[in-house]
Amino acid sequence: MRIPTINLQRTSLEGIQSNLRAMDSAIRQLTSGNRVEVPSDDPAASRSIIRTNSVLEENQQYSRNISRARSLNTLQESVLDQVDELLVRGRELAIGQAGSTATEQTRLAAASEVRGLMESMTDLANTRLGSRYIFAGLDSGTPPLPSDGPLPTGSTPIEIGPGRTVAPTESASRIFGDTGALAALEELAEALETNNPTAIQQASYDLRESQTELQVLVAETGNITNRLEAAGSRLEILEANLVEYRSDLRDVNFEEVVSELAARETAYQAALLATSRILSQNLTDFLR
Repeated sequence: MRIPTINLQRTSLEGIQSNLRAMDSAIRQLTSGNRVEVPSDDPAASRSIIRTNSVLEENQQYSRNISRARSLNTLQESVLDQVDELLVRGRELAIGQAGSTATEQTRLAAASEVRGLMESMTDLANTRLGSRYIFAGLDSGTPPLPSDGPLPTGSTPIEIGPGRTVAPTESASRIFGDTGALAALEELAEALETNNPTAIQQASYDLRESQTELQVLVAETGNITNRLEAAGSRLEILEANLVEYRSDLRDVNFEEVVSELAARETAYQAALLATSRILSQNLTDFLR
């Protein structure tokens, strides 16, 4: 079978170009550190990388949500501690003024202090994070107290994972209304102002009940803290696994690529040598 010289030239050039493309690819990989730069480099791996990047972006949003929820949860925990301190002080005043040694004047002075405790509790009810009143329920732009109507109810859940939400704060109604904290202090102030020992004693009991109810909220807040910690840990582990998986798909194995480049360089040089020798020969070389 006769093989035209043009066919030898075409085959030689194709081989040289193939080696050049492989060398170019190896050099680009070594320079960028990426095995897959465009989908055509590895379509299957490229699809997996895109999906992995999407999941990582979602996880980053969940991580930001968890961080925000932690801030709110920590702030509520601090507020609950301060509310408990106000109730403790209220009980101290009630116990001190319920006895026979107390007078109308001492009870009026104590009533003034209790009114101050109520103002402090109002300030706590109006706690803000940024521009948001964290106990205002669904209307976070309006302070819960003072209020002519009922205290705000409800809370805004935050998504901390696929299908998982958490409400990091309670409403003013739950903390200051359902526990009876505000009502108990108001009851004590009125009892002191009216110089009523029996009512003062009853207010002391009600303050103790409010503290008990408040501790339920403290425990629930602690449970939310644990949930947020666990969710954050899961996201950290998942992110580490996803980053490692993406690295396996995308990143260069430098030893393999260097070996491939060296092999391609050798093949390229051999192809150039062989091509130059074949194409430089003609029929007259054998007729001499």
